[in-house]
Amino acid sequence: MSLAVRRAARTDVERLAEVHVRCWQETYRGMLSEGFLASQTPDNRLPLWRHLLESTEPADAWVACDDGVIEGFAGIRRVPSGDSWHSAGPPSSGALELWGLYLLASHQGLGLGRRLLEAALGDSAASLWVAAENGRAIGFYSHFGFTPDGAADVIPDWENLREIRLVRPGQVPRS
Repeated sequence: MSLAVRRAARTDVERLAEVHVRCWQETYRGMLSEGFLASQTPDNRLPLWRHLLESTEPADAWVACDDGVIEGFAGIRRVPSGDSWHSAGPPSSGALELWGLYLLASHQGLGLGRRLLEAALGDSAASLWVAAENGRAIGFYSHFGFTPDGAADVIPDWENLREIRLVRPGQVPRS
């Protein structure tokens, strides 16, 4: 195994769409219905990844690779003051938001999640949203200094999936 993390590139969009869907299907099984998960396809995700990586100012995204094959990704965004796609309002941790960090189950536990998180955020203060029922992810993020700030939201388009916001201050010691 040759594991690496690098910046996402325009040429990654098709594989990222595939990995995104597979990760969703693995991660949200039991939280979202089988019908909903089955309706998610790489073709549904491709426009998102094209928008993120083929624009004149590509998004801040990283990929985790095994022998050059993408097995996961992370992305961040800077949320302008007062702008949030969640109704909870801005977090106390500032404007940096981790909008996604996903790894295929086959590549979890190898240190790639930590490497993606470090590539995306370093030691910066940040926030993220996580499914309230996703104890594994909440545990992972808490290991890196994230704690719930009390904000919660429901995503109607995702079968009313309940999410909570986690935040961390800057300069978190790495382990």
